[in-house]
Amino acid sequence: MRCPAKINLGLWILGRREDGYHEIDTILQAVTLEDELVLETRPRGFDFESRGVPIPGPGPNLVERAWRMLEEQVGSRAGGIHARLTKRIPVGGGLGGGSSDAAGMLVGANHLLNLGLGISELHECAVRLGADVRFFLDGGTARATGRGDQVRHLCPPPPVWVILASPPVAISTTWAYGRVGNRLTPSQGGANMLAAALARGQWDEIAPRLHNDFEDVVLPEVPIVAELRRAFESSGALASLLSGSGSTVFGLAATHGDARRVAARVGTFGARIQVVRCAERGVTVAGLV
Repeated sequence: MRCPAKINLGLWILGRREDGYHEIDTILQAVTLEDELVLETRPRGFDFESRGVPIPGPGPNLVERAWRMLEEQVGSRAGGIHARLTKRIPVGGGLGGGSSDAAGMLVGANHLLNLGLGISELHECAVRLGADVRFFLDGGTARATGRGDQVRHLCPPPPVWVILASPPVAISTTWAYGRVGNRLTPSQGGANMLAAALARGQWDEIAPRLHNDFEDVVLPEVPIVAELRRAFESSGALASLLSGSGSTVFGLAATHGDARRVAARVGTFGARIQVVRCAERGVTVAGLV
């Protein structure tokens, strides 16, 4: 399975819901930085191994939780599976790697084991696993509302190169939402204006409308992220923004040459730099179109 990362072209936090989650309005874009998830059948049980970027913390990760959810859904028909994850997407960077890996498990196991789950059933599992998981089933460009689980697709942006700068610090989404508290005044119409600009397909209209409410709380408290944001602003990038709750900051460039020049300037701040493209798909089974 190829499990892509995402960036947030826009993210507005609209307030706390009765269920304890936050109401958001966000525009997501899949990119070509990918984790690889290899699945093999087993007579029974679940085995997991991971290489590459370390996955911190005790307890089941999202890949294992996705498998347990499939077991609940189909019972003994699930059989067993061995999952081997090669992780390239930074953890705690706001790029959605864990959610993408979970979506990859849902799609991959359903395909490999012939579980027969339809798209609506996969969507239901994804929403129960986490807000971003639903987006990664289809990927591309999308607007997510509610707690991020109500997803509809948008016109993709014009071709662009994406420079990802991931500093050696992870930011917990829970921490970031806790810092938001009542400090933000919900803005109205920002996502509508960004979606309309994307539909018109001109970067001179799109770039000024990129926005992330988390910048108001993350940048003042995480100096390296603020430094990267300033570095992008002075680098000649078309635009730049914090992705999700961070810590990754991304910049946009019209050509590969421009992207390499931006990357060289930003790369002096000690962050991991990757130059990627926008992707029109979500998780995919390797070798299948």
